[in-house]
Amino acid sequence: MIYTLLIILVSFTHGQVLPTVPANIFRISVQNYNSSSSMISNEQQFGIHGISKAYFDNTIKNDFGAYTSSNDLYHIGSNQLSQFVTIGSFLNEFNSIYGTNLPIFDAGYVDTSRSVISNGLLSEERKQDESGRSIKIDYGISNDIMLSIEIPTIGSLNEKYSNSATIDRVYGADGIINYHQNAKTKIDSFFQTNSFITLPVGVRDTLETIYDQLYSLRSNSSVLWALHGRDNPFSRGFIDPRFMTPNYSQGDTVVFDSLISFYSPKNRSASGIGDVSFGVTALLYGSPSWSNIKASVLYGKLSVSVPFGYTIERFSAIGFNQLTKMNIGAGVSRISFGLFGGYNWNDKANTRLFGSISMASSGSEVLNTTLNLFAGAHTNPDSMISRVGETHKFKEGNWFKTLIGFETELIDNRLLIKCKSLTAVKSKDDYSSLDKNWDTWMEGRKGYDTEMAKWDYCIEAWILNSTSKARIGPLSFDFVFGYKNTISAKNTFEGHKLYSGITTYLQGW
Repeated sequence: MIYTLLIILVSFTHGQVLPTVPANIFRISVQNYNSSSSMISNEQQFGIHGISKAYFDNTIKNDFGAYTSSNDLYHIGSNQLSQFVTIGSFLNEFNSIYGTNLPIFDAGYVDTSRSVISNGLLSEERKQDESGRSIKIDYGISNDIMLSIEIPTIGSLNEKYSNSATIDRVYGADGIINYHQNAKTKIDSFFQTNSFITLPVGVRDTLETIYDQLYSLRSNSSVLWALHGRDNPFSRGFIDPRFMTPNYSQGDTVVFDSLISFYSPKNRSASGIGDVSFGVTALLYGSPSWSNIKASVLYGKLSVSVPFGYTIERFSAIGFNQLTKMNIGAGVSRISFGLFGGYNWNDKANTRLFGSISMASSGSEVLNTTLNLFAGAHTNPDSMISRVGETHKFKEGNWFKTLIGFETELIDNRLLIKCKSLTAVKSKDDYSSLDKNWDTWMEGRKGYDTEMAKWDYCIEAWILNSTSKARIGPLSFDFVFGYKNTISAKNTFEGHKLYSGITTYLQGW
């Protein structure tokens, strides 16, 4: 007598009541499902370190320990005027020749022991609705060993996203801002004097060139954005296109709420084939469960998941369409191994206890980088990609899963009821990019972590037509109707799932 149970194709389900089929038998299971889930993460800490480093970057030093970033306000005097002349060197020589005291924008005017930081709090809510189908094919190569393949198809995966965020002023930048404000005032005042008007034309032109580099929005080294935004550009607004998204242009003022709206679309979606799994299940102890012998049984299972599912494409290829797309697959290959055991009383109700334990580990994979404002790399998409890299290396955390279940036949050979408890725990993911701050934020922060845990329960009703002596008609098949719900979840989605499926058997020849 053979009973067949469909493996539910979701992250936290393992095994089935009858883990194998007899030799030369195909078992084909098809399941349709609909699920709804949500995840809320409150008061996550974030900081836009890309903006903080635009004031002063204390991470870039030369061999002598001096700060040498060319993208901050600290050492802007090192900007080149020509091959051998910088802003600082020209102004220093000018002061020496003409007896003036113009700022030379050199290092040393600010306390470098102070870090420039920005801190914020983010709360997010995600609601996902998913429908799809899974197909599983098993084949018994002997009475003790079975091969399997699972193919998931996501017909529709839609996510509604909402968030709220607040961010403080930029701390530690006041010294730099005051220096540049005073410097601009000094140069403006000098330009109004006769001493400036009577300068040689070439010298006067060079001074005006320096002024345009520093105080014109057309310049890539303009400091006007800092003089406008001061220590709170998120509220006062960015006026330089270097800090804006492409839907804004020169002359606009962009505040943080506008950036959030751009990078956080309310709706995202995906569809397609998910990651495909290949597995082998082998009898380790006892008689096969389908033999209906009253005894304990133990199986071993090994499977490999291949990343067929869609993952985000390069930003350079699809642009801002990336923001509305979702990953279907994990993006990495997984290998899992575990044990499945059961005990069949072989009573009138064919009562059975069963359980499994498994572990899974992934390899590292190079994936495309997704734009994320709160990861902190910058506020401009090109700068984000430049700082983080268009790709990064990702390794998923290790999984540990358990299942405990009970089944009994309410109507002999016709109606089977099954209850299951399923748990899953995953360790922290590992990200590796050009930006260590981005890596750290993606892996975990206060309010959220990629280390997760989940506990679900599942109830199934099986209508059986696979028992030879009780089968109606020539075809052997079983129907399943199931409901799964979350008991508790940490750092992952929780919700419910409704599913139905059919399983049938074919004799191999």
